[in-house]
Formats: sequence, C-alpha cells, structure tokens
Amino acid sequence: MQKRTQKRKILFTFVLTAVLALSFSVSFTASAREWDLTIPSLKEVFADYFPIGNILEPAEAFEGKTAEMFTYHYNFVTAENAMKPSYIARTPHDWDFSFHRLDMYIDWALENDIQVVGHTLVWHSQSAAWLTNDEEGNPLTRAEARVNMERYINTVAGHFAGRIYSWDVVNEALRTSVGSPPITPADEGWWKNMLRTGSESSANEASAWYAAYANGMDEAAGECPSDYIYDAFVFARLADPNAILYYNDFNETGAGKREAMAQMTEEINARWETDPRNTEPGRLLLEGIGMQAHYWTSDLSPVSVELTIMRFAETGAKVSITEIDIPMGRYGAYEDATEENLTLQAKLYRDVFDVFMRHSDSIERVTFWGKADPQSWRKEGSPLLFNANFEAKEAYHSILTLVLGAVPADTQNNTETEVTEQPAVTAPQEDTQDGKESSLPVLWIIIAIAGGAVLIIGGIVLLKKR
Repeated sequence: MQKRTQKRKILFTFVLTAVLALSFSVSFTASAREWDLTIPSLKEVFADYFPIGNILEPAEAFEGKTAEMFTYHYNFVTAENAMKPSYIARTPHDWDFSFHRLDMYIDWALENDIQVVGHTLVWHSQSAAWLTNDEEGNPLTRAEARVNMERYINTVAGHFAGRIYSWDVVNEALRTSVGSPPITPADEGWWKNMLRTGSESSANEASAWYAAYANGMDEAAGECPSDYIYDAFVFARLADPNAILYYNDFNETGAGKREAMAQMTEEINARWETDPRNTEPGRLLLEGIGMQAHYWTSDLSPVSVELTIMRFAETGAKVSITEIDIPMGRYGAYEDATEENLTLQAKLYRDVFDVFMRHSDSIERVTFWGKADPQSWRKEGSPLLFNANFEAKEAYHSILTLVLGAVPADTQNNTETEVTEQPAVTAPQEDTQDGKESSLPVLWIIIAIAGGAVLIIGGIVLLKKR
C-alpha cells in the first residue's frame, strides 16, 4: 500500500511538472508577445506633423491583435508584397483571386480610417515576366511591352480607383549607386544615363522594362528607353485620376542619386505640361517622391537626409518617407542589439525625426517598413521601434520625446546651424524579401510539449521499473 502511494506521488510529480512547464512556456510566450496599447499612439503623437504608416499584408488585417495594434498606431498602410506585380498577376489571366483578397484588405483599411498606398505598379524586381519578356526570356518589343504596361495599370489601378490614396507608380528605376552630379547644373536628360538598363552584369541592376523599351525604339523620332517611366505615370493618372502618383527609391541621400531623382521629377512634369492628355493644367503628373530611408547606424547622416528633403521639395512634388528602418551595423555586416547599439539607433531615429518635423510642411507621411524586429526583411540588425517581444525600444521613446518633451538640453539639435553635406550612405540591400513572423512562440511551445512528454514518459517508465 505504501509502495503504491509512493508510485502515485512520483507520477503526480512528473505530470504536475510537465503541466507547469507547458503552462509557463505558453503564458510566457503570450505575455512576451502582447502589444502594449497603453503606450502613446504614434499617429496621435505626430498628428500635428504628418501621418504615420507601416506595412501590413492582407491576412494580417484579420488577425485580431495585429489589426488592433495597427489601427492604434498607424493611419497609412502599405502591403509589403501583396500588391507587387508578381503577386497580383504572375500570368496575364485569372487575377480575380488577388483582387478579391485585396478588396477585403482595402475595405478593412478604409473602414478603420487608414489610407492605402499602392506598392507598386512598375518595378524591375518582383515583376511578372509576361509583361516584358517572351516565353524564351527575350525582351518584348517596345510596342508589345507598352501594350502590356497599359493593360496592367488599367486593370490594377483601374480596379482600385478611388480607394487608393497614392500609388508607388515606378519603383527603383535608378541604379543602386549614382555618381556625383555635375558641378554645374546638370544637362537636360542627365538622369537618363543613371537608369538601370537591360545590360548590367548584375541581375539586381537590370531593368526588363528598359530593355523592352529599347527594343525597336525610333531614335530619330526622339524615342528613348526611359520613356517607360513617363508612360507608367500617364497610364496611372488616366486609370486612377484621384490617386497621388509617386516615384520611390533608396540611397536617395547620396548627392548623385538625389539630383537624378529630382531632375527626373522636374523633366517628367515639364513634359506633362504640353501633353494633350493633361486635362488638369497646373497639377503635376509625378506628384510625390518617396524616400525609402533604408539607412544604417554606421553611416546615417541626418544632414544628408535634410538636404535631400530640401532638394525634393524644390521640384514642387510632395515628399514621403516610405520605408524607414535603421538596422545596426553597415551594409553587409549587421551588428547585435547591444546596449550601445540600441542607444545609437535611438539617437539616429530621434535625429532624423527631428529633421522630418522641421520640414513637415514638405512631408506627406512617414511609413515604417516593419512592425517589430523579427518581422523585418532586415531583422538581423533589429531595425525597428519594437523588439521581438513587441516591447517599445529605446528608439520608440526617443522619437516621442521630440513631441512630448523631456529631451535633455545637450542632445537637442541646433536648428540654426548651417546645413552642409555629409558622406552619402552605403547602399542597402534590395527590398525583395518577404517579412516573416518570428518563430520564437512556436519554438517555446514545441520545447514545452516535448519536455512535458519526456517527463511523463520518464515517470511511467520509472514507475514500471519500481
């Protein structure tokens, strides 16, 4: 009798230990991954300066806690991948599924007073091959590619017309790195020499749109491969007249690329002034310039950011910070989230937000490219305002102090200081990766279940032996 009681105690101990281990792990995961909605709302804190946006995929809009957090902090949304050509129309047929899920996504956003950014219509990456190439992979002729572009933009932008606040019409048409601009004012068309073409040795630098528009062009008639950019903006304006049309690119704070983006904007808008399809004289065609703001803690220059905003504002176009993240480290070498790096990251976030706020008359919105560090395409560098446990980082608190106060006097920027150029930032990685949820919660649960099973089995085996 005593031996039987002892066996029961041993078995009970094993089972209780397993249950407690599982419960602790699950509760730890849940509590660690809970969004804290008692902290200040980003969109409310910066309401007097500019709207705040972030990325969200369609499925996430219907995940209760994620959606609740998003509506709490943000009033602009960009789909990280779902509205790119390769996701909407891998083939020329059967787009209904993509439209159905995006319709629900956009309806959700508008019902929650969130404006939608369409990202993106024309891009050299994550595009659909049928738009620019034949079945053997060769460039289509200029005429064929132009027909496909018009069809695609009419179908997509036309379908969502009236519900999209702005479109990133053309994404990253310029080379990753652009050399220094001419010392004297650039000649007309200088920016065209800075475009991605179809002949670069690196696939990341080649544009199938450029190659197709070069195939069969009539140079004597003034045709140029760069015309694909102008056509894209015209087709988008005709398909969705109310949407604000953006050009979007990275490495924008380098002096050469900054000038190329600005000159492109000015020349496209000058061309539009005399276009017979222009029914709104005085309204720009290329209305917005998107600064992706994929920076690094090692070489971010707030002064270069400010100079870029000022140059873009001179074009008459709106300016948006479209994809900001600041990972720790430098291009090709991420660094760990040490206390020192977290503090540096916070300071840099604060410095660039100080610039944004001082130029808020020129800035239409600021959008983060990711919600929490492990969901970022640059997650190795912990680039965002919230960590793996969804907790607000030092970077979050640092930008809030600009509005809410409590900023140490010796860290405030002197807004009267003359703005001078700083070294350009190093090229970030291409924006071609999907954001992914961290596997940490699943891992904890698997470990807990496995551990519990081992404890229970071990207890049974031990009892049998006894």
